[in-house]
Amino acid sequence: MSSKNSTAITSSIFLLLLRLPFSSSFISHHRYSPVNSLTFGSCGASSSTKHHSSPAGRVSLHHNCRFRGGERLLVQHCLGGNNFGALKRGTSSSSSSSIRTPSRSSLFMNEIMATADNKHVDEMNDPIDEQSDEGHGMEEEQLIPDIEEDAVTTATNMQKGIPDAFSIIDHATMPEIGFAQSQIDDAFSVEDITRLKLRPENVTVPAALMLMFPNQYPSQTKARKDSRRKRILLHRGPLLTVDGKGEEKVFDRERLTVGKVGDRVCPGDALAVQTRMTHNYSECKNHHDEPPFHLPVIYEDDYFAIVNKPEGIVVFSHKNGGYGRNNVKSCLPWMLTPPTAGVVSVMRRPSPVHRIDRGTSGLLICAKTKPAMAELCKMFKERRVKKTYTAIVNGKIEEPKESSITAQDAKNLGVCIGDSGDGDSSSSNEQSWQIIDEELEDQSAVTIWRPLQRWPLENARNGTVSLVELKPKTGRYHQLRRHMAWVRNCPLLGDKSYDGGGLAKTLRDKGFYLCSNRVTLEHPYYNTHVGRKEWDAKKKKKETILGERRRGDDGSSVLVTEEEDGTVVVHCGIDLPEKFREF
Repeated sequence: MSSKNSTAITSSIFLLLLRLPFSSSFISHHRYSPVNSLTFGSCGASSSTKHHSSPAGRVSLHHNCRFRGGERLLVQHCLGGNNFGALKRGTSSSSSSSIRTPSRSSLFMNEIMATADNKHVDEMNDPIDEQSDEGHGMEEEQLIPDIEEDAVTTATNMQKGIPDAFSIIDHATMPEIGFAQSQIDDAFSVEDITRLKLRPENVTVPAALMLMFPNQYPSQTKARKDSRRKRILLHRGPLLTVDGKGEEKVFDRERLTVGKVGDRVCPGDALAVQTRMTHNYSECKNHHDEPPFHLPVIYEDDYFAIVNKPEGIVVFSHKNGGYGRNNVKSCLPWMLTPPTAGVVSVMRRPSPVHRIDRGTSGLLICAKTKPAMAELCKMFKERRVKKTYTAIVNGKIEEPKESSITAQDAKNLGVCIGDSGDGDSSSSNEQSWQIIDEELEDQSAVTIWRPLQRWPLENARNGTVSLVELKPKTGRYHQLRRHMAWVRNCPLLGDKSYDGGGLAKTLRDKGFYLCSNRVTLEHPYYNTHVGRKEWDAKKKKKETILGERRRGDDGSSVLVTEEEDGTVVVHCGIDLPEKFREF
């Protein structure tokens, strides 16, 4: 068989293999793994698979197939479908220009969308089928993965980066005599020094970042990642001095380029860290005249926002586009105000920080800047965000004495009791609470709850339904719904997943009754070192309302307080939905 025929047959087989569907577990497992190679021994062809960001911003698989004759077949396979793009043949090279290097913003948004697609649950890996009728999901919180925190700097007369939408927030120059050999020896292993050919007068961009910005870049991984995200600029030679402005230095645009991982830095060269300063909220709205639905904004500033998610709306679109624009993330650019000019590390578009069930209504926290996203994710991970849910359960719920705790005990567990700014602190502090400490999937799960009211209802268990207040200490998959149904034998009214069927089916017509109606959290920016200065300036100018509850026409309330240690805390609350008030 000739080499040409062998190549043609192999490429046909390879294309057929690519048409096989890729499971979500495969995508999740291989997304950041090293190149996976397949070798076709008979004709000397090899294939490698990499994940990249496509021009449209979607995660894609690029299959790079090399043949004996030196030809390369590059196939881009879009995840979530069998569409092929960018089918190219050409001469093999060590670095293919056909594969797009993902931009910093694309990688950042793909981190968020990949999490929405793979549906990771906080501290467990149960899949969530948001497309199902049950509205499966996590009523507490489902976190977006941690984002590396950008440098938080006040933007005053910053120099433009590359492209102009970015601004330079920090820079440093390599010493004229080079780095000390002892610095290099302390920061890198002998193997890395040999492999990267690091010398005092000649180092790579990631190595220079570690030596010049040791706090911001403690590892090569962090330095390489920011270089690949095009956050690093390389200026060849010394910076220019501005006439009449003393020591002020400026960058020569003709000698300024985006620093790459393999670039070498020499004495006198400068490295700059840049960040995005603009957004594209308006671009998100170009193709539509109005938002997909009304999304009330309860609290908003330049850094984060809290919105009231309606029942029946998902937070993120399904990975196959099953919900189109009818999701919270698509609606945010319409409803939120872009950050004020000068705020650094602005996200191109706002994004939710966590998820709640499609069938659950209530407060949802969203980030507008990357540092705020990082801090909010950290707060959720450390369980410093205190949420309160209200639900109606099917049956007359009992209060066992053995599971009764005091309000102080509940506070000691870390839930918010009596200081949430809801105007009912006295009764919350005086009334006893109940605790459910029951593992779910061999993981600790703790819920603090108390009954509020009971009403008679036909077809309900014992002819009664109960209004309960729920405060999750942990955030397991369907924790509140399963604790009520399995431990207290009173499932949420209308919850088809756990109500047990029978007469309960007649009470499903309005969905299940669960609302996230209060949240208390530390401000993600004003409690940082730089943010604290801005907060103190706002207080001095009386630009912020401190300690005064603001009420909206929709019954929402916002209270901003300052703790004794100076921590700025935001309390938000909303009225229960109309269907709750029908009882």
